[in-house]
Amino acid sequence: MNTSKKPHTILVIDDDRPMLLGLKTLLERSGYDVIACENSVDGIKQSGESQPDLIVCDIMMPSLDGYKVREAMSANPLTHNIPFLFLSARASQDDKIKGFEDGADDYITKPFDPRELVARINAVFRRQDKSHQSVTEEINRQIERIQSEITHNFSHELRTPMMQILMSLDMALRDKYDDPNELKYFVETALSKSHHLYTLIDDLTFLSNYDMGNKINFRQRIDIKNDFSLPIALRLEQYEDKKLQVNINIAEGIKIHAPRREFRQACSHLVDNSLKFSPPMMSILIDLAANGDGGCILTVTDYGQGIPTELHEKVFKRYYQVSQGITREYGGLGVGLTIARIIARSLDGDVTILPTEQGCAVQMVLPPAPPDMP
Repeated sequence: MNTSKKPHTILVIDDDRPMLLGLKTLLERSGYDVIACENSVDGIKQSGESQPDLIVCDIMMPSLDGYKVREAMSANPLTHNIPFLFLSARASQDDKIKGFEDGADDYITKPFDPRELVARINAVFRRQDKSHQSVTEEINRQIERIQSEITHNFSHELRTPMMQILMSLDMALRDKYDDPNELKYFVETALSKSHHLYTLIDDLTFLSNYDMGNKINFRQRIDIKNDFSLPIALRLEQYEDKKLQVNINIAEGIKIHAPRREFRQACSHLVDNSLKFSPPMMSILIDLAANGDGGCILTVTDYGQGIPTELHEKVFKRYYQVSQGITREYGGLGVGLTIARIIARSLDGDVTILPTEQGCAVQMVLPPAPPDMP
């Protein structure tokens, strides 16, 4: 029986009042809390309200028999997983088989030995406890695996650009170069990796502030050059070696009202994903269209390997890419799409992956709204 401080609760349903009272007394003496119902309709209602740990139900009852009771509870999300035990005078093999086919965890025939009933109820709870323990252990193993991967990849993503920055600066300061282009190369490398490191820290800071409940729905007038074109240009520089063909279309006279820093962050991540996952020499289309006064529709389309339909929602989960193993092909923390969607939804918009025959098209929609400051 249950050895925890809080005893298990058992719902007993039986239209035979003396039997019902006898079962209640027996089970209470065995250490259980008992709810007794004298008819099937009240039993179904009580099961949803109380959500007991086990249901013991007679089969032969007026109005609704035990099979109908089990059927009703199976259809209710609140009760369909509650262990169910039939108690019946029907002792034939067919009756027992039907009981188990209808989802019963055990079937006891009347008359019964009270000790056997208690022993079988204890057995049901032991099986349930073992099942819960097994599930908990598996969940803990998965959590430990993901935590290990995230820790490893966080360390890698932060340490790698820092090492490149230090190495480039060291080379620039310690060695003398006759060719100024060589010196320029190391300085530019340090600057590029500094931007990358800043982006990682900025992302972690954003998620921390979001988890603390900080609001990000303050609408400001977006400067297209500084808040859209410039951040994208910085991203493009990081992928120059891939020689991608990037076409950018911006609606003439577009007016966007959004939090400036977060807007830059969302747009940068959506573009960065396409740049990162596109094969070299491929084309990318970045289209920024108006959506009323203050709103916009940003669609970033590439012709890379695309995202399988079944993963269209999973990729928005935080650290999804990171948790694909420590030997994953692509870098990053796996938070870009997460952050972009958080920002869009904070403004009553959204970020989604559009159905495409080839490649991937990600779209951010921000609804129209006036700025919060004139």
